[in-house]
Amino acid sequence: MKKLLTILSVISICSSAGASGIDFKFGSPSFSGNGKSSHYLTIENIEKTRKDAIKTKNEAAAKALKDEAKSTPIAKFKANLEARFYTALAKQITDNVFGSDGNQQDSGTYTAANGEVITWTTPSGTGNVVVVVTETDGVTTTYTMPKED
Repeated sequence: MKKLLTILSVISICSSAGASGIDFKFGSPSFSGNGKSSHYLTIENIEKTRKDAIKTKNEAAAKALKDEAKSTPIAKFKANLEARFYTALAKQITDNVFGSDGNQQDSGTYTAANGEVITWTTPSGTGNVVVVVTETDGVTTTYTMPKED
């Protein structure tokens, strides 16, 4: 019986000693290679989202500063005064082109304070008035309208 007990003890010890080895695997895809491309893509998306959020925040802050500068009393005054000057200029051009008191002009030029040039002509035989606005950067806008109904 002692022999049997000894044999059973030896068998149980041997079976427990035959356990499997420890396998170590890296959890990070950067080291293991498993899912590496999707891991890098995820990191890239996180970085891009953060950069876009920072850019949007900076643009919003710049717009807020610009809007704040436009809302000062002096800025409002300048904008109102400029609008009145342009209204008066439009009236003068209209009187010069369409005037009926003998003071009308068939052509003329006005240069604004910021460098824009406004030219009007009444080409003979067309019955039209052509107004050309040339901005400081060279962009021109042409308006053609009938001189008489």
